[in-house]
Amino acid sequence: MKRKSLIAVLAAMIVMISATLSYAANDFTLVSSYPEDGQKDTSIENLGVKLNFNKALNSKEAKKSNAGKIIMKDDDGKNVPIKVLYSNSEEGLVLAIADIDVKEFKPKNNAEYSLIISADFTDNEGNTLGKETVISFKTYNQKVNNIVNMGMMIVLFGGITVLSIRQNKKKDEDILDTDSKESSFNPYREAKRTGRSVEEVIAEQEKKEAKLAKKKSKKAKEEESIADKKIEKCSEYLKNVYHVPAPAPISKEDRSIEALRAMRREEKASRHKKARNRTNRK
Repeated sequence: MKRKSLIAVLAAMIVMISATLSYAANDFTLVSSYPEDGQKDTSIENLGVKLNFNKALNSKEAKKSNAGKIIMKDDDGKNVPIKVLYSNSEEGLVLAIADIDVKEFKPKNNAEYSLIISADFTDNEGNTLGKETVISFKTYNQKVNNIVNMGMMIVLFGGITVLSIRQNKKKDEDILDTDSKESSFNPYREAKRTGRSVEEVIAEQEKKEAKLAKKKSKKAKEEESIADKKIEKCSEYLKNVYHVPAPAPISKEDRSIEALRAMRREEKASRHKKARNRTNRK
């Protein structure tokens, strides 16, 4: 009796161990996905899902068996055209991406999409998932993003404008402050500070003011000269360009080399005369 009981217990243990090993060998499952189920603000440029399974499923038989077992639907329940790509370099990697080549399909902003993997989805060894898997995700709202970006640009440019106005205002204040300091010169205070006589301080200040006025006057004249300067004759500034004071003669005698030389001498004398006149005016 004891012997029969022992045999029954051993048989039951063998069956349980075999079932456990068989289940572990066929444990085909989805490890992770990107985006994850329930994720929001996903991109519409690369609409799709990256799937990572724990077993390889890139054989020809598996690809043929899994055809049509991954689908994507939009928030209206309509099927989205997708491409299912299997990786040959990374085991268990599958990409399910929207087929943007289909003209009728256009990804939507702020919309919910669902990727559905059939329970019959199999790996290279013929193991199935055993249950349907759904991954839902939501695309970001492009209109809101555009409004936010526009607001940030307005704030940025507004800040730059305010800083520029403040800098210009500070510059004007510094100029006024400098002019105020120059105009509020106190000879008695300066004499007390330096230990010199009031007359010496005043004389030195007058020299500084005269020198500064001379510089300002010279600068103003230079700017006025540049602004009023005009080129009256190109021959005065360009090499090998000659001014003709009168119409060229028609006869051959007047067009001789001597006649041309005489015209050039006359032109040169005219330039020297104008140069002397300008020097005398200065």
